[in-house]
Amino acid sequence: MASVALVRERGSATSAPAPQAVLVVSDRRRIAEANEPACELIGLSRDQIVGRRLDALLVPEMRIRLGHVWSAFAEAGGHAGPFALATGAEVQISLTPNLMPDRHLLVLAPIAASSPQDPAEVVTARPETDKPAGGRPPSARELEVLTLLAGGATDPQIAKRLGLSPATVQTHVRNAKAKLGARTRAQAVALVLERGLIHV
Repeated sequence: MASVALVRERGSATSAPAPQAVLVVSDRRRIAEANEPACELIGLSRDQIVGRRLDALLVPEMRIRLGHVWSAFAEAGGHAGPFALATGAEVQISLTPNLMPDRHLLVLAPIAASSPQDPAEVVTARPETDKPAGGRPPSARELEVLTLLAGGATDPQIAKRLGLSPATVQTHVRNAKAKLGARTRAQAVALVLERGLIHV
């Protein structure tokens, strides 16, 4: 599709380190086109992706979240993240609405695994998963950080908005994950959305 080729050319003209992962999706979230970087990120061939619903590429709890944000997302565009793909990769999704009638351009940007995938953090998070429900809920500040994460803000953006350092933001995310028994940021966001602790 011409629109996908155009995005590739733009990416190389701006000397970006790698082409962007791009999908073209209908109003009903059915994938009409996928470029090669998107196929690599998702871990499926173009033939396996085109025709499927975007929801099918996400872990189940992320499908619920996508349903919550899709209407506003498709009308106004913008970005949201983190979302966890079925492959386990976490991505931020940026959407440009109405590329053509019933067609929206989605860019999938991998989220750096430095903080969420820190081996020490994974080890400390695992015992929390085994804790019975009803442990301490995340603090008001931790929920504020998760709300901004759910809206697609990055750690530096959250830090600037809340007057914190990026390291403090990461600490709040780590603490919220431990309290929720979540292994990843995406899972933490999905859990607080499911429990009605935050709204996007």
